[in-house]
Amino acid sequence: MRITSHKANQFFSLVLKVLVVLAAVSFIWYKVTNDEAMDFDRFVDILNDYRIFSFSNIVILVILTVLNWYFEILKWQTLSSHVRENSFKAAMRESLASFTAAIFTPSRIGEYGAKCLYYTRAAWRKIIFLNFLGNTAQLFATYFFGIAGLLFLITSLDLALPIFNIIMVSGLLFAPFIIYVVMKKFRIRIKGYSIQRLEESFHNVSEKIRWKTLIFASIRFLIFTHQFYFLLLEFKVDVSYPLLISAVFSTYILASIIPTMIIFDAFIKGGFAVWIFGMLQVPQIIVLTIVLTVWILNFGLPGLAGSYYVLRYKKAKHAVA
Repeated sequence: MRITSHKANQFFSLVLKVLVVLAAVSFIWYKVTNDEAMDFDRFVDILNDYRIFSFSNIVILVILTVLNWYFEILKWQTLSSHVRENSFKAAMRESLASFTAAIFTPSRIGEYGAKCLYYTRAAWRKIIFLNFLGNTAQLFATYFFGIAGLLFLITSLDLALPIFNIIMVSGLLFAPFIIYVVMKKFRIRIKGYSIQRLEESFHNVSEKIRWKTLIFASIRFLIFTHQFYFLLLEFKVDVSYPLLISAVFSTYILASIIPTMIIFDAFIKGGFAVWIFGMLQVPQIIVLTIVLTVWILNFGLPGLAGSYYVLRYKKAKHAVA
């Protein structure tokens, strides 16, 4: 009976892994070939017209993608060291596999559960918090550079923004801080968690780990935003560096305030990017092409790479304390 049960568990585990991979691959393929704002054939033609597929450009873009994920993996290796010593290879496996599992879940919720599978049940609460801490550090870096970019754009272009837009964007930007204050003041609990408990968990993580996490998150942000900037240069956008990079920073912070599934990330960023770069007279088709290219490099390819680790996942081997 035990042998039959074990075989059944193995079968269902294999089916589940295959379904996760098929769902992730299908979502990525759908995004690349069925973008409402960008016809795929036209997308490829534009890349060819601007010689984006030249050897030097591909090398630079791939290096930036690898560096982006190198620091993401390094960030998780640092955070997970609070639970156990983790090699870079193990951290890469956990990061990519959980990313693939999170592609079709809102706000990357699936990432939390997928990373837990590599640890014993006793460590799950810590892993969930550490993953939350890593995502919060990334959001903090986005806010830090994003707000600076927004302020620079508004003052440099002397924009006459409608009061309603100002109130709406300001409300969305400061919503996390308002929620934090309200939850702390009224001791609101969500699923057993409170701000006080999160703060206690935060201080239990060493200051060295917290600072390294924030530094790696900031480096990541600068890498993928400058990848965007590099593509702007290759598309012959003749605007000064401060204005262009501020526009890129602004795009990312505005896109970050709307929770969404990874598969729709390019759509959200595309909408904000078209609006922001429109102020700099950058053609819409160029902006959408760059957004989709960056999405493929930093989301699509890593999602496919993570499929390998999802299929090779073995609980008995990896879920150790």
